[in-house]
Amino acid sequence: MVVARKHQENVDRCVKEMPPKAVRLNNIVTMGIGFSAMTRLYKKGSKKDLHKSILEVAKELFEAKSKKDYVRIHSTFCKQTVGNIKLAKKGTASYGEIAKTLDVVMRVAVYYAHLPDCRRARKLTKWLNAAVDTKMTTYLNTYLRENHPQKRLLKTAQKVSDENEYMRIQKVVKDFIREKHPDKILPVQFDDIYWRCLNKKP
Repeated sequence: MVVARKHQENVDRCVKEMPPKAVRLNNIVTMGIGFSAMTRLYKKGSKKDLHKSILEVAKELFEAKSKKDYVRIHSTFCKQTVGNIKLAKKGTASYGEIAKTLDVVMRVAVYYAHLPDCRRARKLTKWLNAAVDTKMTTYLNTYLRENHPQKRLLKTAQKVSDENEYMRIQKVVKDFIREKHPDKILPVQFDDIYWRCLNKKP
């Protein structure tokens, strides 16, 4: 009886601390991290730390005043988080792994769930990055070999160690879109479309 009462008190306290908006964002971040297919790489305790960190930076990114401001917040987060998130096997997450995870969470939160509100989401969607996985990297490298052989090939997220290399991937995505999609899809839409096409079984 005492245990049941204590459990009820804990539930009541939790409910008071978790208003609907906070619960929604918390769950969307959870879904986004899971959707990134990166969770298997992170050590158990680090997943919780990463979730907490992304939850906080997402709120900052929602309030970004410009594309430049968005890039600054995104970059600062990735630089500060690298070295703090441990991988399941050994070592710590690379800049590219952290950036990719954050980009997928922001895609789910902004592009899918229209957070923080529809008006802001329309603006933020234009600033979202493409979360480029290994198959997309391979595909883009084929594009570079065939159309721009003078350019250096891209590294996978796991091997991207700094912001410059990460931003180069985003630039290649934008160049690819300009050349291959005259209807001008957005980087976040490239991510959406090509992930499905490259992972679709023949």
